[in-house]
Amino acid sequence: MASLPIDQITIRSDARAVDAATVAAIADSIGEVGLINPIRVRKTEGGWEVVAGVHRLQAHKQLGLVEIEAVECDDNDLKAELAMIDENLCRAELSPSDRARYTARRKAIYLDMHPETAVHVAGAVASNRVQGNAAENFSAASFAADTAAKTGQTDRAIRMHAERGEKVLPEVLDLIRGTVLDTGTYLDRIKRLPGSEQYVVAKRDLALERSKERQARKIVRVADAPLDHEEAVERQVAALMALWNKTGPEARNEFLARIDTPVFDRSAA
Repeated sequence: MASLPIDQITIRSDARAVDAATVAAIADSIGEVGLINPIRVRKTEGGWEVVAGVHRLQAHKQLGLVEIEAVECDDNDLKAELAMIDENLCRAELSPSDRARYTARRKAIYLDMHPETAVHVAGAVASNRVQGNAAENFSAASFAADTAAKTGQTDRAIRMHAERGEKVLPEVLDLIRGTVLDTGTYLDRIKRLPGSEQYVVAKRDLALERSKERQARKIVRVADAPLDHEEAVERQVAALMALWNKTGPEARNEFLARIDTPVFDRSAA
């Protein structure tokens, strides 16, 4: 472990968007007890790249610190991406679309790094015809078990998230990310559609939801409650005073002269 200069540490271009609230909370913790878990970095040509710990790095920047404790590793590109994904998948606040995207990507990386879990082994070629693609089931179970151990989720949840990420188009995940449609229920619905229809349907549904939000924000004016006698008199006096303050000396004298003149009583006519 070493203390590295923050201005020489870069963030991966595919890193998850930084959450300001998370950074603020980490900054508060660092201010009180210091950095408990160092970030993980790998050497690059001009310095280091964050493998895990983007929010911790941003918290240090927010505090105005110039160095951060880090553990240097020699991960290749796939291992570095896998470490970043695992850190993201451990976060409870990850949205359904992000969790689906990262889980599906983790599965692809895992199978690429461990091809033995995806090949036909121990006579599985023959048994596939009877058991229904046993090799595929074996590879998926191996991936789910490994991911469960790394992230603390259940095998069933991991398989569900991976399926969403594999079947929903990336551009659809980008479209609905952070919107009212970013839910597991909606992803399960959209994944059943052909790829050629997913984006069109998601764009239509998002436009509809935004229209509903605009309608809900419209203010409906409700008539004021009737004034009681005292309130009505007070409002009338205020109106008279406002007019009085707007008039000149001549108009005021004329008004005073007329106000002293007896009013004709129409009821006596």
